[in-house]
Amino acid sequence: MILTVPQIRESERLTMAEEPISSLLLMERAGTTFYYQLEDEHFIDEAQAVYIFCGPGNNGGDGLVVARLFAQNERYVHVVNCSFDKKNTDEFRANFDRLQQWRQERPDLVEISDFQFFIKQQHDLTQSVCIDAVFGIGLTRPVEGDFATVVDFINDSFPTVVAVDVPSGLWPDSPLPDNAVCVRATHTYTFQYMKWEFLLPMNRDVVGEVKVLDIGLRLPEALKRRVMPDETAVRVVDADVAAALRPHIDRCAHKGTFGHALLIAGSRRMPGAALLSATAALRGGCGKLTVHTTPNVAAALPIALPEAIINADSCDECVTTCHWEDLDGLNAIAIGPGIGQAAKTEALLKDLLSEVHSPTLFDADALNLLAANKTLLADLPPRSILTPHPKEFDRLAGASPTHTDRLQRLCQFACQYNVIVVLKGHNSVIAVPRDGQRCDLFINTTGNPGMGTAGSGDVLTGLMLGLLARTRQPEAAALLGTYIHGLAGDIALETESEESLVASDITRHIGRAFKYIETYLQ
Repeated sequence: MILTVPQIRESERLTMAEEPISSLLLMERAGTTFYYQLEDEHFIDEAQAVYIFCGPGNNGGDGLVVARLFAQNERYVHVVNCSFDKKNTDEFRANFDRLQQWRQERPDLVEISDFQFFIKQQHDLTQSVCIDAVFGIGLTRPVEGDFATVVDFINDSFPTVVAVDVPSGLWPDSPLPDNAVCVRATHTYTFQYMKWEFLLPMNRDVVGEVKVLDIGLRLPEALKRRVMPDETAVRVVDADVAAALRPHIDRCAHKGTFGHALLIAGSRRMPGAALLSATAALRGGCGKLTVHTTPNVAAALPIALPEAIINADSCDECVTTCHWEDLDGLNAIAIGPGIGQAAKTEALLKDLLSEVHSPTLFDADALNLLAANKTLLADLPPRSILTPHPKEFDRLAGASPTHTDRLQRLCQFACQYNVIVVLKGHNSVIAVPRDGQRCDLFINTTGNPGMGTAGSGDVLTGLMLGLLARTRQPEAAALLGTYIHGLAGDIALETESEESLVASDITRHIGRAFKYIETYLQ
């Protein structure tokens, strides 16, 4: 789950009240969890020097706990006090005093200096590790003055930077102003909850690799019940969520149990889109798949994919008509990959919208046709799934100056038309409307830059179609499909590079992605 800063503060207060535990002991727990995560991963070589930059507040206090633990475990650490003339919190002072005691006992293990003194020394930091504990989630204005100098020094001096909870300078809930300074962490170990800004594309180089560390914070009851009338609930789609969504397989099941899917895809110009989507649909688990496509694709499909049922259009160039009465027992429909935007294809889309009233998947050219004739949006079947990339979404909902603005439009669009929208990209965002008034956002955690390749979206559409036919649950199909799609792409990197990855590599590893979820459940 993703919480805003006020919600995190409430979670901390609840934990301290109910456990009960003092803020100082909660800081000790956070710092200890951070330290042992580093140790468990063997992240820092014993020969590497560790420099911990501590700001005046509780994030600096976390850093001081980590420094003391290094010393207690016979590891040398250098603490750089970046308080300047700012007042320290009580928790900072308590942990600073404890570290000073350790320094007196073992001066060979602990060194403390203020920043101005530190930068006057000649240090070779190219083989060292920086732990950034200058500012945490409480920062509400851009970093300036001496603190900006600290941030610039960290960015210019250290090849490896591990941020405590938040890279210093980043605001967890809102985008930074242009030209604001921020630590560029290679790794961020954040406490209990993923932060919203960590998942936005423009911050990828700021947060680096993110890990969420469980420090035992309690979730307020209102958030457990998802009762947030004035807020958007934001959650992460990880292995736990995917495992919970994975449909159970009845040992007495047959192909009818797994559903009949219809894919409307392909054209003379883009035959491959139909093949990619159809293969992924079958890999997604539907029991039977009918592909409605142009004659040239229909002629090739039985050779490439003998498992599919072929339904050829009467037009050689594009799909134009589909006789719904001849397709009995359909459980899911997808339209769009490679169909083009001819007037005859638009007529087919209009026909579908008038004849089909169950949730349907719309992708690629189907989205472009909807964007060109927005009056059709009112006819979308409730709980349908739309899978636009950012430019396609902008054509549907209007241009947005920033990614954050686009996400606000995403929620509004999903609620207005009562559809599930998968906004594709780095950490794809799935918008799920609730009660026509609210929208939950789900942030996917799988995938890699190599998946930004032609046909990858066709694979996603097919995979979701297979899952929708199998589960009859649009939300589950969208969330699980997005996760499995990204995971298959990640698994493909075991043998491929990000440069060489192609869409069919993703399809080939869908089975292993499902196997991973199956193993995760055990």
